[in-house]
Amino acid sequence: MINSRVPSSLMASRFATDIIRQQNAVSAIQEQISSGKKINRPSDAPAESAHLVTMRETISRLDQYDDNSTVAESQLALEEGALDGSINILGRIRELSLRANNGSMDEISLGAINSEISLALEELYTQSNSRDSFGNFIFSGSSIGQQPFVQAAPGTYFGSDSSTSMEVSLGRTISTGDSGSDVFMRIRNGNGDFVTNADPANTGTGVITAGDVIDSSQFTGENYLISFTSATAYDVVNTDTGSIVATAQPYNTGTSVTADGMTMTISGDPVAGDLFTVAPSQNQDVFTSVAGLIDSIGRTTATPAESAQAQSDLNTGINDIDNALNHLNTIRSRVGTRLSSIDSSRNENENITLQIERVKSSIEDVDIAEAVTRLQDHANALEIVQATFARTQGNSLFDFL
Repeated sequence: MINSRVPSSLMASRFATDIIRQQNAVSAIQEQISSGKKINRPSDAPAESAHLVTMRETISRLDQYDDNSTVAESQLALEEGALDGSINILGRIRELSLRANNGSMDEISLGAINSEISLALEELYTQSNSRDSFGNFIFSGSSIGQQPFVQAAPGTYFGSDSSTSMEVSLGRTISTGDSGSDVFMRIRNGNGDFVTNADPANTGTGVITAGDVIDSSQFTGENYLISFTSATAYDVVNTDTGSIVATAQPYNTGTSVTADGMTMTISGDPVAGDLFTVAPSQNQDVFTSVAGLIDSIGRTTATPAESAQAQSDLNTGINDIDNALNHLNTIRSRVGTRLSSIDSSRNENENITLQIERVKSSIEDVDIAEAVTRLQDHANALEIVQATFARTQGNSLFDFL
């Protein structure tokens, strides 16, 4: 019978297996200490490795969102700058128009004002055709290579109505610009609800204001005609329905005309047969509005009636500029809101990234102190196994004879 203290081939195999296992453990821990990671390959921990892959993909997506935010922020900042420039130009045009409307300007002064407004209109076209750092047009919508406006074709937009957008966070997409049609074309004329005009054939000196809606429940949004039957009386007719709204109403200069929830003021001295129209507001581009001002200021007025007509048209033009300023300020406010949203998205992305990094670190980062302790334990165990194997490997029956 073989003495139990003498190693058999099975015992040698077990010793070898133990040595290899301890060597592998030492090697694995050394690799963890060297890399600082508990998981260096998928086989180290398949489930955790799959989780880490998902987290890395999410972090990569968040990094892309950050890049998108930078691009979107740049585009919106350029748009905001172009809007600010356009608003300043329109403010100057309004100032010049009010100066021209004070009634004390001679032809030379009016000509100088008109020349400055004409130059301002060219600057407005330049702002509307602004480009980004890549040479793309800011206000062309998705047709970034197409010039949106041409001065030789006022009131015509050559870009696209669709706008570009970018995803800046999980589930949040930001429009990176506004189409030129939204910014410069779709501006309500008149007071935004209706527009008043003096008939060009009028022979009196009546001038009508833009008016207001005073009762929205009665406002119809239809067409009306204010007809003077004499210098001191007028009728109001709904030309869409043919119904007479008011008849033989007394007139004195500065009289407020009221009809179906609307009010407007007529001043001056109309005569019998003079007409004033009230029509629903429509979209009008800012370039046409400025061109109308230039025409009104530069118009030759040989008679008091022609002067009154020019003043009515100038009042209408100034009102349209006010509408354009309000419209552009609203667009600029929306741009500012989008810029704030980008800042919020960036902060959210940073917080999400930080949380993912913490979870990722808890899964894959090694505790160096703990790893060194484990390395020492396995190194000691390896030495013991190797020493034991060496001692038992040299034993034989002859040692006991």
